[in-house]
Amino acid sequence: MGLDGNTTFPTSVWDGDSGSRDSDNGNQASPTQQDWTRAVEEVAGLQTRINSNENAADDDTIDTIGVLATVTGLTVVEKGDASIHKTVLTLVAVPVVTVDGATPATDGAWGTTLLYTFPQGHIVIHGGHQVYALGALASSVGGGAGLSDTADLGIGVGTVAAANSTEWGLSTTEENICAEADANLIAGVSDAAESSVNATVVAADGSAAALSVNLNTRGLGDDDHGVVGDILLVSGTITVVWSIIGND
Repeated sequence: MGLDGNTTFPTSVWDGDSGSRDSDNGNQASPTQQDWTRAVEEVAGLQTRINSNENAADDDTIDTIGVLATVTGLTVVEKGDASIHKTVLTLVAVPVVTVDGATPATDGAWGTTLLYTFPQGHIVIHGGHQVYALGALASSVGGGAGLSDTADLGIGVGTVAAANSTEWGLSTTEENICAEADANLIAGVSDAAESSVNATVVAADGSAAALSVNLNTRGLGDDDHGVVGDILLVSGTITVVWSIIGND
């Protein structure tokens, strides 16, 4: 906040003027407390804008962040500016409800959880990354009634939520943010660290309805899930680098 109690910095490229100095009037006296205060305000304002995207408080609609879903164990850190955003989602035992496929012999067991919603508009996803440590995926019911204790699952992130489908593993927009990683459970927990990256630019039209970031999973075989619903608890980090380039 400026010395006048109203101005918020930075408002423009600073020319060095302050309450006691006028850069247009030639040589000036030594800096005063007002000069130092203005300089500190300018630097602090610039740092705040760069570090946190000014909390998305900008009158330009392309300089915004998305909305975090209300999910137990889910937090977000936002970085970037009006051009490039970096959204880092941290998951601590985030629940993903899983069910067996409608026709178990051909339809993989699946589950999905909404994590984040982009601002409405045309979105370009520059890249995505997901990582889960050893033991970071765990079934709640297990034992074969729900997820098999030795289930093989595909886990990925997409702009469309997974749904019942005649396939094994994820496909297309179920994994267009982070490509599917194959995870194996042993005694109901993942037996290795799992990660995947998507470095392919994805352009998606969210002008009619805002696009979302969905954590998706689907079984890789018929023996991965029983008839009882289960909850896969997921801990890890998902990073999405993206831009919103306009809206209709």
